[in-house]
Amino acid sequence: MTLRPEKPVWMTQEQYDRQYGQLAESKVIQDDSPKNIEAPESNGAENKEQRSEDVSDGTLDNIKVDEKPQYRIQKRRHQQYDIEEKRKKQLLHKIREEQLKQRDIEMTANKVVNVDQIVREHYNERTYHAKRYNRNFSPIIKLRNFNNAIKYMLIDKYTRPGDIVLELGCGKGGDLRKYGSCGVSQFIGIDISNESIREAQRRYQNMRDLDYQVILITGDCFGESLGVAVQPFTECRFPCDVVSTQFCLHYAFETEDKARRAILNVSKSLKVGGYFFGTIPDAEFIRYKLNKFSKNDEKPSWGNSIYKVSFSNNSYQLNGYEFESPFGNMYTYWLEDAIDNVPEYVIPFETLRNLCDEYGMELEMQKPFNKFFVEEIPTWIDKFSPRLREGLQRSDGKYGVEGDEKEAASFFYTVFAFRKVKEYVE
Repeated sequence: MTLRPEKPVWMTQEQYDRQYGQLAESKVIQDDSPKNIEAPESNGAENKEQRSEDVSDGTLDNIKVDEKPQYRIQKRRHQQYDIEEKRKKQLLHKIREEQLKQRDIEMTANKVVNVDQIVREHYNERTYHAKRYNRNFSPIIKLRNFNNAIKYMLIDKYTRPGDIVLELGCGKGGDLRKYGSCGVSQFIGIDISNESIREAQRRYQNMRDLDYQVILITGDCFGESLGVAVQPFTECRFPCDVVSTQFCLHYAFETEDKARRAILNVSKSLKVGGYFFGTIPDAEFIRYKLNKFSKNDEKPSWGNSIYKVSFSNNSYQLNGYEFESPFGNMYTYWLEDAIDNVPEYVIPFETLRNLCDEYGMELEMQKPFNKFFVEEIPTWIDKFSPRLREGLQRSDGKYGVEGDEKEAASFFYTVFAFRKVKEYVE
């Protein structure tokens, strides 16, 4: 009678013989050894039963010793395989998303679709991303501090206590405290990203010390009349004393109709004597960069470790280093930990000025970020919180941005302010 267990179906004959063949031989030798012969006398049945138990115990022990390492190795192999498969799927998903985004960008560049869908999806995704990560660990935290300082100065310069404020493209409500420090009475924020509006609402509910009314609305600030978005919100008090657009007006310059609608929305929402101000990419700096490329450079692009600007063609160079039209001059913009190759449009400032003039607003001020910061920082440095003050300090002890962040913020953007002097009659 064999002492070997029945061969499992998953084991080959060679594996079975290798694992259990020697076990049987070893047991036969043990049964014939002197140790077994010299065992104490006892009843034959008891000896047979004892030997049977010894064989059974020994066999099971050997099986456990042999099986466990093999099982653990196979498990590790399966785990490694699962991890690799997961990585492959994540990589394929990322590649697919990039391909779809690139297709959307190309369709936007070819004017097959407008930019709104890409912008909405991008900021919805950024809002989700921001919830999972601590902003203070951002690789562009110095740049963010600098931009916040610019907005503090700009908002305070043109906002008065009791003002009603309309912010177009309000995002996640990052400027609520800035307006709170000015003592405004009502803030109306509109953004195309529904996730951004939800996050802004959550932030506002957590700001127990704000003593002014906040109304947050999902809507298209540039593509359609604001009346469509604000009509359900009867508590909005129009016209407003201030209309603000921070880092978003460039999306309106996709087409002339869209740009006109955006400025008309501003003019209709603003009372005479009120201010329209904001932050936009500096078209003159973009021209300066483009002028460095020859006509043979089919896709001009520049940047550094912090940001990158890419044009899809060299029409600017081929047109005698001039834009063919003030509208629709698209480039994709990448900013580390903030903007992931989203289409934007050049805003020729004279075009913006002419539109504002047509809709009853006169230019009050326009300055590049670096110039505006240098002029305002002496009176502001003691007003900032210790944390923001520390965040603005450079390695040389002065205040501002340096290194790669300097070009991405200080040079690339400009501030502006218009004052409404008359009503526009359609």
